[in-house]
Amino acid sequence: MTAAIISLSGAQALVTFTPEIFLGLVGFIILALGTFRIEKRIISWISFGALGISAIMVFFLSPVGKSLFNGTFQYSDFGIYFAIVMLLSGMLISYPATRSIKSKSEVFYATLLFVSVGMIFAAFSYNIITLFVAFESVSIGTYVLASFGKSRRNLEGTIKYFFTGTIATAFILFGASFFFLQTGTFNLQVLKSASPSPELLISLVFLIIGFGFKLAIFPMHQWALDAYDGTENSISAYLAAGSKVLAFLVILKIFLVGFSSDFRDVSYLFIILSILTMTYGNVAALSQNNLKRLLAYSSIAQAGYLILVLAVVGFVGNTNSAVVDVAVAAGMFYALVYVFMKGGAFITLNLIKKDNVMISDVSGLAKKSPATAVSFAVMLLALAGVPITGGFFAKYLLFLSLIEGNLWWLAIIAILNSAISVFYYFRIILYMFGKDPIPGESFDMSTSTRVPIYASAFITVALSVVVIWWPSLISMANGLFG
Repeated sequence: MTAAIISLSGAQALVTFTPEIFLGLVGFIILALGTFRIEKRIISWISFGALGISAIMVFFLSPVGKSLFNGTFQYSDFGIYFAIVMLLSGMLISYPATRSIKSKSEVFYATLLFVSVGMIFAAFSYNIITLFVAFESVSIGTYVLASFGKSRRNLEGTIKYFFTGTIATAFILFGASFFFLQTGTFNLQVLKSASPSPELLISLVFLIIGFGFKLAIFPMHQWALDAYDGTENSISAYLAAGSKVLAFLVILKIFLVGFSSDFRDVSYLFIILSILTMTYGNVAALSQNNLKRLLAYSSIAQAGYLILVLAVVGFVGNTNSAVVDVAVAAGMFYALVYVFMKGGAFITLNLIKKDNVMISDVSGLAKKSPATAVSFAVMLLALAGVPITGGFFAKYLLFLSLIEGNLWWLAIIAILNSAISVFYYFRIILYMFGKDPIPGESFDMSTSTRVPIYASAFITVALSVVVIWWPSLISMANGLFG
């Protein structure tokens, strides 16, 4: 059931923004440290610690059940969960990113902290304008992070990412404008009572196109291939994990809260988009020999799985239904596991000492470093949804919600897509365990490269145990609706 929202004011309101203020201050301190030429690994650990401390602050200082600025910000366990997941994605890349930063590391890490501030604001916002501003602040920050390598590949990927992001922004603004014209407000909670109309349908279509670009949903996905392939591996991990989880969160709020009066259209559109996105991503990945582009196609397919949540919630249509809680909770768990299995997979590519990484480049990895090969295999198996990994439980719970929501036929399509993905993930594993190393080629087996890979794989497996807290996720899920 939806909890009553009590407004905050004065000093209480200021306390709620402590995590954002803290991250902002640390970001400026890191910028100031740049004048003292502090070693980049020290700055990375300061950033890692700041993100961890802010996650603890979010957990303890967020006033659950209360709101700010006439409902613009609403605090719930649902928002806290996503804020912490997105902060974890920043922590995941903090250390591995030092490998590729040649200069101005203070700018890189300060930008990462500023981006995280926008993510926390988005986690609690229920106003389409503040959501848009928070989302764009993250986008602008990631444009800066993506261009940090300064190589031709980095800049080409960043330019494509920037221009596509600009087009997406235009569509979002058009959608928001039609939203306001129909309802006279930007508050998502108020919009729950709006009646379906042509203006609202136009707004829905524009917003789906705009946020579809951000989440890399088919056919708005092309930028992701070039951006993930062209940027440094840690940034690819952040774009494919943290930034995508943010887009997923915003889409949940916009279309399941703001368009709750038009669930039928939401359901139809997202059923079609999820089928196209899953199938395109998985089929296209089958013929890829470029390992980074293969992971990019896999990310597109994963976006298709994530938006199944919107399909089932829209199809059920009753936000107080137990099936809706199961679907949203499944999306929450999927987002958490996704950060580590997808982010970890991209970070693993740091092993290869060249920019254009082919599948054959991981040949014989098991003979060079069995533990590293097993870790990479664990993350690939999780992405495929193989049992014992967190990825298996994420897909199982998501597909279960489809069946409980009488979308069993959509569950079958999703399962078939998962079966297709097994072929290209196992192809990579075959190269690692069944081939000999390429003569003259060597892997980067430094501790700074291997430790993040081991940690990502361990967490991916450990999250299969965390699923025992499934009832807690169910209780958090209804917080989506305020």
